[in-house]
Amino acid sequence: MNSWEKCQNRFPNQTTLTEPEKDHLSIFFNDHFAATDQGQCFLFALFADVVLWSAGPLYPWQYLDDNDQVSEELLTAKFLDTEHIDNLHPLRGTGRYQGKEVKYSIQQNCWTYLNNRTVHFHGTSTSKTPESPTDDDTARVEQLLERAKTTVTLAIQKLQTVS
Repeated sequence: MNSWEKCQNRFPNQTTLTEPEKDHLSIFFNDHFAATDQGQCFLFALFADVVLWSAGPLYPWQYLDDNDQVSEELLTAKFLDTEHIDNLHPLRGTGRYQGKEVKYSIQQNCWTYLNNRTVHFHGTSTSKTPESPTDDDTARVEQLLERAKTTVTLAIQKLQTVS
């Protein structure tokens, strides 16, 4: 049984999340639930293969195994092009680009405007199509590799502190 299944079994009396609790979930959480223990409601989430918990929307997310606080860097590591986004909300995947509201699309793995049009960061016009798909693909692969490197580095640091 993996750590997520153990967590679910430990709290069999799971409850429905309230709207503020739902707003406290990251768009990248794979699964989640709320449970009450000794009168206190707790939120639990699966982020990749790591189990996290929070005492609620006003409290930070923490690792279940050691209660260390989850860093904002880890919560935002999967977002591409964050250097272009103002007011990035690390859980909701929302922000502003050139004064316009944007959201991160997990399905497309890119930022989109609220009308679902893709945000293009590499041109002078945000609605302009990249001139060369190969150049855009190369840039995206480079960004993905950089994000993967960051994620692996953070994971190694986390494992070193546990050891």
